[in-house]
Amino acid sequence: MTSPFLSVEGVPVYFEENWSTGIGGGLWSTGKAMAMYFVNHRLLLRQNIKNLVPLNSSGEINALELGSGNGLLSVCLCAAVGDLIQKVAVTDLEDHLELIHRTLSANSHIVTMEENNRGGVKKPFLSVKEHHWGSFDDYCEDEKYDFIFGSDVAYRDWLHEPLIKSLKHYSHPGTISLIGVTMHDTKPQFFRLLKENGFTYQRLPDLQMEPEYRGTTFGLFVIQLS
Repeated sequence: MTSPFLSVEGVPVYFEENWSTGIGGGLWSTGKAMAMYFVNHRLLLRQNIKNLVPLNSSGEINALELGSGNGLLSVCLCAAVGDLIQKVAVTDLEDHLELIHRTLSANSHIVTMEENNRGGVKKPFLSVKEHHWGSFDDYCEDEKYDFIFGSDVAYRDWLHEPLIKSLKHYSHPGTISLIGVTMHDTKPQFFRLLKENGFTYQRLPDLQMEPEYRGTTFGLFVIQLS
């Protein structure tokens, strides 16, 4: 990875697609839309993240990425507001974990995979974990997160129920989730199930999206327990 994929306030972010790992090995359009939201709306994102602090008794913001695929979104989040985040759990199925590790390692100037980050500039601690949505016997069963995010995670009907189970399991009453979907492959059933499970949702306005995604089927949704 010799040239940056993008930059955040002059800080390079490195990423290299590898489709051989599976569907998450590259950057889909909704993932790019979320990455650009993190990068280009840092002040708004920063204020929203700051609002979570009083809700967390530890004073530290802990985040969870579901269905990461390649780790890019977690790096972009940390590049944008990393000083507000203590740690991020970056999760996916086992066959994507190697690519996630590569992406995080390529961005060691932004994040660290060493929990005891001694000396130098403080960086968010990122841990890479295997997680099957809706299954909670794999790791940190009782962990709750302040911010949960993921893109292109509801593109099949059979994914909706386990995804929502994970959202609910890892949320506390103040958790904010940001989920990116493509409306032509995410059917109304997903949003109906969210409501049935006690969530409210709101689509980010087009003005907070990059021009190429305005008035399209791509959407970023803020989801919270009601």
